[in-house]
Amino acid sequence: VGNFKDNTVSVIDTDAGKVVATVPVAAGPHGMAITRDGRRVYVSGDGSSSVDVIDTAADKVVKTINVGKAPNGVALTPDNQLLLVAVYDENRIAFIDTSTQTVAATLAVPKPHTVAISPDGKLAYVTVQEPGHFGLALIDLVTRSVLRTLALEKTPRDGEFGYDGKRFYFTQAGMSSVQALDPASGKIVAQIPTGVSPHFVSYPRGAAFGIVVVQGPGELSLFDPATNRLVRNVSVGKQPHWAATSGDGKTTYVTNEGSNDVTVVDLANGRTTTIAVGNAPRKVVVQ
Repeated sequence: VGNFKDNTVSVIDTDAGKVVATVPVAAGPHGMAITRDGRRVYVSGDGSSSVDVIDTAADKVVKTINVGKAPNGVALTPDNQLLLVAVYDENRIAFIDTSTQTVAATLAVPKPHTVAISPDGKLAYVTVQEPGHFGLALIDLVTRSVLRTLALEKTPRDGEFGYDGKRFYFTQAGMSSVQALDPASGKIVAQIPTGVSPHFVSYPRGAAFGIVVVQGPGELSLFDPATNRLVRNVSVGKQPHWAATSGDGKTTYVTNEGSNDVTVVDLANGRTTTIAVGNAPRKVVVQ
């Protein structure tokens, strides 16, 4: 769990339900990604120019990679060979070769905020927050070029592919709904009504429903991807920010930036427990 105001990452033992280690990282931990083998966690520092690499066996930073000012969202390709970093203040995406832990290439994208990579590793969507030119930039990861940009009227917040790649879900500031986009056509095909200020959205592998972190009411909302309708709202902490779901699709961990804790949600019955972490927890990954 990245604690934005503490410049740390809290390590939670999920069986014990408590923090077992705290790792100092670059200022303003923003994006987080974990390798499939669980051995490395990448953390971007919004108040820095770097991405830190945490060795999960030792719970310490073993490498710092300079990428440019104010790196925001990060995402790993399915084969873990590339890490994409949205370098917000320098209007570009950095491609990090994970075998050398160095920047292998960059691509111009205005005010990139978050990055999501398709399950087949061929495409990526980047949320573009350039004032007056909001949008979703579609990147071809083979040619490392922008194929097209879908213009939006409002600021995009987060966007994520469903685990099966059939839909790309995203949220926008000032809209109380999730947009469902068909990656094949590049068109929005449905809207999923939510409470005020939806932020993170995901349709995790193994889960019966998609999930949306809704900041206004402080809820984790579950939706049916087949009907695009909400099926349950679960109360979590204050100003929830992000979520990550266990590999079996049964448990979701929600960071609560306003109450400095994590809500653990049993997706089958909606039961919750709470774990205290650092100040202003935002991003989270599960090993």
